Amino acid sequence: MSFALPMTLFSYLSRRYLQIVLVATFGLVAFISFIEIVEILRRVSNKAPDLSALYVVLVSLLNIPSIFDQALPFGVLFGSITCFHLWSRSHEFLVARVMGQNIWQALMPVMITVFLLGCVHVAIINPVASASAKQYNFVMKSIFGEVDKSELSVLTNGVWVRDSDASYNVIINGGSLEVKNSLIIDPIIYHLNEQGQLLWRTRAASMKLTKNGWIIVDAVKITNAGDSSILGDVIMPTVLRPSDLSESTLPPKTVSIYRLPNFIEVQQRAGLPVNQHLVFLHQLLSTPLKLLGLALLAASFTLTSFSRQTKVRLILVGVASGFGIYFLSNFVYLLGSSAKLPHLLAGWGPAIMVCLLSGFLLARADE
Repeated sequence: MSFALPMTLFSYLSRRYLQIVLVATFGLVAFISFIEIVEILRRVSNKAPDLSALYVVLVSLLNIPSIFDQALPFGVLFGSITCFHLWSRSHEFLVARVMGQNIWQALMPVMITVFLLGCVHVAIINPVASASAKQYNFVMKSIFGEVDKSELSVLTNGVWVRDSDASYNVIINGGSLEVKNSLIIDPIIYHLNEQGQLLWRTRAASMKLTKNGWIIVDAVKITNAGDSSILGDVIMPTVLRPSDLSESTLPPKTVSIYRLPNFIEVQQRAGLPVNQHLVFLHQLLSTPLKLLGLALLAASFTLTSFSRQTKVRLILVGVASGFGIYFLSNFVYLLGSSAKLPHLLAGWGPAIMVCLLSGFLLARADE
């Protein structure tokens, strides 16, 4: 019994599968992009009628990498169903099975191809998509006049920022944060010792983060005994950079996979919320596993020797299952972003679940 497909057959199945998946993905991207361009043209006609349609179309092209990012799982699902259905009708997959291969060995070209496609997506497509998404959001805000709103400034207890190193340890509580100017309004600065005990407090009208430190305006020092003394305008050292606050509200999809770990570390050190970015990072890293699970899910609903009507029903169930997994992933993402679930579970849970489910169904169908 042979335990591996011949290289010629392996490369043929891999190449054929990749072609169909890419055609399905690019077809979805073209369809979604067309709808988005029409919608943007409609909005622009009401908001900025002086802009040319060609400029709007060119701007919309910036969002294509992000659309590809979102469409890839569906492209893998639909492309896998189409490919496996064609293999089943032409008996190409049967050739591998009659050579003594079990279902896993026969699907090895597909499994390796889709896993590598997921790795390419994470390593190459995501950085391109994040850069284009950032530029696209900037242009859209300039066209439609949308104003950035920091989620930090709408908290009921104001803005909280931690700033510390080996020589000092402070926690800043402000009424609001102007992200664009790195300016905190009505701050209260809590100066702590190494054990976290309060030494004194500083009240001020505002404090601005610059490359030379915090510029504190109208500072008043208040001791633990309640005594106060006017300090005026002072400069306080910091390990933060102005970009750390200005980038604190960047959507996760606009931060490259190569910048995300350091971005999260800086935000955590400053005490800024990073749950959304943490979940996004782990969901992004789990992409190859998720795509593998979707491909195996398509195989479990397609590579069966039932009647045509039964096969059509199974394919519809497979498509419905794919959409169900998509909405479940979004739901888990929201739970992880709001700290209702651990970020590791929210990030890797959907991918592991779809792999286990598809593996079980495929093994059962093979029996």
